Amino acid sequence: MRGAAGCALAAVVLVGVPVWAADDVPAYLDADDPIHVDYDDALDYPYAVPGRLVIDGDLRSGYFNTQVDDRDGSSDDSDEVSLRLRLGGNYSLSDRWRLRARLAATCTDSDCSPSFDTGSTPAAGSTIDDGDVVFDETYLGFQGEQFDFTAGRQQTRSLSRGGVFATALTRLTSPNMSVNWTDGALMRYRGISGWISKFIAQYNDEDGSSTLARAPLDFEDDDSRWSAFYSLESTRRWGPITQRGVDVTWMPSALLVDGNAEGQVEDYWAVVGRLAAEFELSALAPLLLVAGQVGYAPETPTEQALGIGGGGSSDGWAWHLDASLMNLRPGHSLGISYGVTDPGWLLSVSFRPNEETLVLRYHWRPAPGVQLELQSRWREERDEQLSARRARDTFDYRLRLTWAFNGS
Repeated sequence: MRGAAGCALAAVVLVGVPVWAADDVPAYLDADDPIHVDYDDALDYPYAVPGRLVIDGDLRSGYFNTQVDDRDGSSDDSDEVSLRLRLGGNYSLSDRWRLRARLAATCTDSDCSPSFDTGSTPAAGSTIDDGDVVFDETYLGFQGEQFDFTAGRQQTRSLSRGGVFATALTRLTSPNMSVNWTDGALMRYRGISGWISKFIAQYNDEDGSSTLARAPLDFEDDDSRWSAFYSLESTRRWGPITQRGVDVTWMPSALLVDGNAEGQVEDYWAVVGRLAAEFELSALAPLLLVAGQVGYAPETPTEQALGIGGGGSSDGWAWHLDASLMNLRPGHSLGISYGVTDPGWLLSVSFRPNEETLVLRYHWRPAPGVQLELQSRWREERDEQLSARRARDTFDYRLRLTWAFNGS
């Protein structure tokens, strides 16, 4: 299976030929929209005048409340106030080359003691510890006529563009209040047909990946040191369709099929397709955006390894559907998202494995670069753990403020 996965990925890379990134920016986004801090990856940062240093960043704060009816029959209600600050700089060596570095830090009301730690690794690839100050970007970038690349520590994403939602089944660095990153190289080819092709070679430390990879994914095996990602996508409008794409993730020797290193070890790979569309309901009514993704992982851990059954492989499907009404009033938007993930889907930041998820989200942009978000989310476990008294149910809500700024 391992060799077949590698050959399949190589074939996709070779077939994903003439592609070009459309310059279209959806009508509901603009240069001052702070949602860009969740959409953009390393290749999206603009180049400045050669020899000029441009400073940018974002500050995000929020109140978070979580209520859990846990598997052991207990219930818990907790809340937290969090803060995330990121401050970066782009230095253009020429009109083709640039250097970028960015500092990032998180803080909560329970731990806000700053500690500069360049060697910090996100816990299980999810985020750094509270109080840590790290470099979450340090890379060299090149921008050509059709080919671009970045190499170093950077942000990488593969998202459905769902209006108030920036959701992912595979790749999404630094969502919400988190700080994580990709160590490696990102390459992009832009062809004349309005598509964009991306390839990522990612380094994984033996202590764990710097992007989210849920257990029993593991990177102690030397063959798991590098993983690959390929996507083919167009955001050029085609009728009501505003986004079409597919991506493939390949993590060699990273899946502990039986839940431990002494058991069977396989490659973990996943395929995702995505689609988004815009509909103008009427001349006076708001814009409706609908977006969704569906993914499948052929190789998954056993049910026994996940503690949900006595034998056989776990299921590896995942999907979600988002709908947003944009600009109900100027600057006010509202959305709903529903998703289902099987126990064997191990790559999503937006959706935990083995859960149904329903999200309601409201955005208000009172000023350029400022966004207030109110969200409620319900999550219910689908397959009950064998040792559990009941399935886990979670309800959480948040009030979050983002300010994105640019200077020089």
